Amino acid sequence: MILLNLFCTKEIFFILLKAEYLAIKFNSFYIEPIHILSALCLTKNLFSFLFLNKNIKIDKLINSMLNEINFRNYKFSKFKLFSIRSLNLLNKSKNKNRLINSIDLIFYLIQEDNLLINKLIFNLKLQKIILLKTLNNYIKNLNLNNINIINKYTNVNLFNNLSNLVDRDIELNNIIKILIRKFKSNPLLIGEIGVGRRSLIKLLFKKIKFHKISKNLKFKEIKILDLSVLLTTSINNNIEHQLKLLIESSKNHGNLILICLDIHLLLNIFSKQNENSNISSLNLFKIALESKFIQIIGITTSKIYNKELKNNYIIENFFETVIISEPNEIKTFEILKQWSKELMQFHNVNFWPKILKQSIILSKKYLKSRVFPLKALEVLDIACTKIYNKKWKILNNLKIKQAISDLTGIPESILIQNNNINEKLKSLEYELKRNIYGQDKALTNIITSIKRAYTGLKQLNRPVGSWIFWGPSGTGKTELAKIIAKLLFGSEKEIIKFDMSEFMEKHSISRLIGSPPGYIGYGEGGQLTEIVNKKPYSVILFDEIEKAHEDITNLMLQILDDGILTDSTGKKIDFSNTIIIFTSNLGCPKNPNEFKVFEEGKLLSKHSYNYLEINIKKVIHKYFKPEFLNRIDEIIVFNPLTIEILINIAEKFINQLQQQLLVNNSSVFISVDLNIKHFLAILSYHPFYGARPLKKLIEKLIEKPLSELLLNLNLTKFSYLLSFIFDKKFKEFKYSIKKIKKN
Repeated sequence: MILLNLFCTKEIFFILLKAEYLAIKFNSFYIEPIHILSALCLTKNLFSFLFLNKNIKIDKLINSMLNEINFRNYKFSKFKLFSIRSLNLLNKSKNKNRLINSIDLIFYLIQEDNLLINKLIFNLKLQKIILLKTLNNYIKNLNLNNINIINKYTNVNLFNNLSNLVDRDIELNNIIKILIRKFKSNPLLIGEIGVGRRSLIKLLFKKIKFHKISKNLKFKEIKILDLSVLLTTSINNNIEHQLKLLIESSKNHGNLILICLDIHLLLNIFSKQNENSNISSLNLFKIALESKFIQIIGITTSKIYNKELKNNYIIENFFETVIISEPNEIKTFEILKQWSKELMQFHNVNFWPKILKQSIILSKKYLKSRVFPLKALEVLDIACTKIYNKKWKILNNLKIKQAISDLTGIPESILIQNNNINEKLKSLEYELKRNIYGQDKALTNIITSIKRAYTGLKQLNRPVGSWIFWGPSGTGKTELAKIIAKLLFGSEKEIIKFDMSEFMEKHSISRLIGSPPGYIGYGEGGQLTEIVNKKPYSVILFDEIEKAHEDITNLMLQILDDGILTDSTGKKIDFSNTIIIFTSNLGCPKNPNEFKVFEEGKLLSKHSYNYLEINIKKVIHKYFKPEFLNRIDEIIVFNPLTIEILINIAEKFINQLQQQLLVNNSSVFISVDLNIKHFLAILSYHPFYGARPLKKLIEKLIEKPLSELLLNLNLTKFSYLLSFIFDKKFKEFKYSIKKIKKN
């Protein structure tokens, strides 16, 4: 029996072991054809699945029949020999690959002119002629050579290049241990794209190729299942038939390990098969896996596993998961060293090992949504493309930063500026005070908090800053958040805004972190977690936080304390490089009489501001839980705007309008009289509406007539100076146009 293992598939080997057991049990000197057929009936295989009646108690039937047969009584022995008839039968059943397969073995067994076999077939309520005809037709469907079928649906392109591989002994040993197990011997590799799942398959292939592996796997052959070929072939042919061909050919091969790069797609194909089919390819697949006739190494991501595979019957019963973790920085450095020679030759550049370290450091800092080693390798590859038209092509740190800029969208100037914290903080203070009017105390508190964070004095892993901006509408809360995003993270687009009036219900928390298991949308991630994963350097603005359900503020505790948030799939999202801003106008008076501190048109005195701040903080502390407020860096109270400040804001809006005209290549220049700015400020002033009425007034009185003029002016030949003046006598706007000929 041991030698016979070299000439048969595992399926047949176990069937023949069963036949030997029956010969021993019923005192037969030889293993006869009847023992082989009985073993086929008692084990799970294609024949028993397709033809045997499940209502018949086969084990009792066979035991009864073999008991009646008058075998000669021989002494018990551990091993039995095959009779001449059995050896002839096995010899006939060999296919072109010299492996005994189940289909031919059954066919030749039933063809035997043997009374015992005929009797067993009759007792099983099978008709011999119909059975032979059915088997013959099935064999014709499998007339293609097994190797040709396997080669048709697989490829070995992945194994063309076995260089640049770094040993990952722990994960590889886990895979090997599963492959040599008796039960659940199919590894399922779960890991994010880029952690090196395919490299592990290459390492396994290399070990098998050079026989540096367990003797159980020495003669295995690894093939990559090409699902695209399978699907393309199935356009004109029934996909179920194609799958059956592949499964049967793999079984007959006997020593095949199939690699399925997207195993969820294969299982989806099985689930969509024809329900009316008599022979289910899904059931064939189950039998093949259960009997260990084929082995599969599946590859997937944690997101797909949680969404589609976690509760899948086949995955649960036949696969053992192997978590492929992201390699650490030391291992990543080894991998980059292996790739560096090939990269230098490909790009015709040179670089030192310190450049590899720089690509690892910067990719870790700025590409948090990606994984090592792929993200560091991508940075290095893109940086190499930045060197051209130079005699000495040497890669430097600047090119690495340019590559990071390309991948993240963070301006290169911001990345370079990060090296000089002092300059960055000085420009921050200047720009904030230049763009935000009348909020000096608020700005001072914010700048102090940011300085503490950027000088390394903030608690590790907490966000850069977290504040509640309180103030009446239009006082510059959102505008300040935009300017902070632009100055610290390079663009106003780096602000993530959530209107908390949309999160008033308890279930709305799933919109932020994703739906829980069992609900629609599970595994897709939440709006907050997904966008922060992609943009880890950003300002997150929760507008009107008092309107959100209390579970939302409870969710914030994890972010504010540890700088992380766990989504519904268990993935941890890093918030340590974000700035968290909550805006609120909770307790804001609806008219000046509610707080005597408001003096119409004048800036609040220091005493009045302090009085306002104390009262507002009392309202906020009464509304929000202490555990939430204790994690906030500071509550920033915004001053109501004054007429004087509104005049400055009016000038800012008009300057922005002029810049917009220049950007659109319009040769129109605006001049606005100071009296007009004063008039606009007085007309739009309200202590609780801020600058928004002013913006609407400018749109109505300046932008609207300007748009009509632009349609009638000849801007190709002339430039125009448009002067707005205020007629005090008639208390109305007037404008004059001066035409200037272009050179």
